[in-house]
Amino acid sequence: MSLVAELRRRNVFRVAMFYGVAAWVLLQVGDLLFGALGVPAWGLKLLLGLLLLGFPMALVFAWVYELTPEGLKREREVEPGASVTHQTAGKLNTLIAVLLVVAIGLVVADRFVLRRPPATATPQGATASASAPGGSAVPQNVAEASIAVLPFVNMSDDKANEYFSDGLTEELLNVLANVPGLRVIARTSSFSYKGKEVKIAEVAHDLNVDHVLEGSVRKSGNRVRITTQLIRSSDSSHLWSQTYDRDLNDIFAVQDEISNEVVDALKLKLLKPAAVGESGGTQVPAAYEAYLRGKHARHEGEAEATLRNALTAFDEAIRLDPGYARAYAGKADALNALASNAYMPFDVGFQQARQASERALELAPDLPDALLTLGFVQFNVDLDPAAAKASAERALGLSPGSYDVQLAYSGFEYSLGESERAIASARKAVELDPIAPSAHVNLSNALYFARQYDESARAIRHAMSLAPGRPASHYYLGLVMLQQGRNDEALAEFDLETISWQRMFGRALTFARKDKPDLARAEMAAMHKAFGDAASYQYAQIHAALGNRDEAFGSLAAARRVHDPGLMGQVYVDPSLDNLRSDPRFDVLMRELGFTGKT
Repeated sequence: MSLVAELRRRNVFRVAMFYGVAAWVLLQVGDLLFGALGVPAWGLKLLLGLLLLGFPMALVFAWVYELTPEGLKREREVEPGASVTHQTAGKLNTLIAVLLVVAIGLVVADRFVLRRPPATATPQGATASASAPGGSAVPQNVAEASIAVLPFVNMSDDKANEYFSDGLTEELLNVLANVPGLRVIARTSSFSYKGKEVKIAEVAHDLNVDHVLEGSVRKSGNRVRITTQLIRSSDSSHLWSQTYDRDLNDIFAVQDEISNEVVDALKLKLLKPAAVGESGGTQVPAAYEAYLRGKHARHEGEAEATLRNALTAFDEAIRLDPGYARAYAGKADALNALASNAYMPFDVGFQQARQASERALELAPDLPDALLTLGFVQFNVDLDPAAAKASAERALGLSPGSYDVQLAYSGFEYSLGESERAIASARKAVELDPIAPSAHVNLSNALYFARQYDESARAIRHAMSLAPGRPASHYYLGLVMLQQGRNDEALAEFDLETISWQRMFGRALTFARKDKPDLARAEMAAMHKAFGDAASYQYAQIHAALGNRDEAFGSLAAARRVHDPGLMGQVYVDPSLDNLRSDPRFDVLMRELGFTGKT
């Protein structure tokens, strides 16, 4: 008898088929149950390994043993003519058929029953909802070309190299965001998964994307190894993977290679030819590392020490490469933040921010980050809304897929009273970074200045659910409640605010609304002592609530003199100043500030 015939007689082929189908069913059941039971991601890999290990053992067992009415016996112990392998074959056929039915049922259940429409992720214990407040829900239909770039894992021995892996991830995000037809989830949402063991399918579901890029970075001296892979979320298949071993001198080429290969893998070149690459970059590795340190610090918040660390790193990058446009743009942004937070005088900070952004644009005229900072200075210092809007619109045209650009553009539009455009751009920012609290705060502000207070409250509450301890959230919710006439609730929110000037101003404004002028003036006096003229715009709002028009216009003049960014950012649309709009002085002020008229 031939070997194949003997294998068939001993049911080895049937056992192999039975084992394969049973193993597949076990893996599917394990995938469903392990997540619910909190089993780590390696649990499924362990199960797969055990099943693969058991496969040859099952085949050997089928060859050596036969199941007889008296129990298991070695094949050589079975009397000639007493073999019942044909009966066992029938039983195996039945079991295989049953398992195939179960397998088909699992496939159908996974595709049509267990899958749910994508929803916004709700990290940090937030409660998930069918749609985000204020209309900020992520679109329920995944775009044909959409991607999330997970933070590259730092595999270096020196954990201080974290900035490098984070920076490389961010640079890839920036490059891919400029590809027409590709929706790229922005930094905050992507980085919310940093350090967590998550399944690709969960990430894709949370962020509503159909592709995920992940990778790792191992840096040692002047050598770096970058491993990356592109995964299709629908079936967890690997569309493309690659490992790069390079000198740091080649890191810029590696970025371009990865970006271009991702685009090829997504077949985006069928949509529209696109140049993928960094504008305003450098070829000096040490300058690039300094720039990444600056970006890393800038993303850690707006504490004064953090912003100054970022500024120092950007200055170092510029020292190493005086032609590094992106470093100048980073410096301009850091200076802008330092001045806006009154960590340095308004006039000094904004003037230095202007110089840095203008230098960046001399080196790279189409750099969106520099255009946005320049637009902010044009708006708040030059009092030139038209020029500021032109800068913002140019940045938007250059990088419509950028979260930062959409966010900033929305701010310009609601400051100019263009509510529909502001809200549309704010919703686009939410779509690009659905887990970013700042996106929902910005949407809340756009809705607030459009007098859509209920929607604004829902959006800010959603931001608070994403980041319960986030500064300024209670302040913004308190402002909305004041406009809703919920003064006592607003006061309670202001009392919870951790930013001192916002807490003091909110209390003063509430006391003025509650007809308690002495308490309002006491809070305002404390603000004068702590902040001087830097809070002039807030003094104008309090005086307006108290009905003191002359004092309100005097404070507005002071805000204009010191270039208080609150003036240009709010005065044209601020509901707190509605009782001043009938005064002829308000029309004069609007014309002097460059606005077309009162709202």
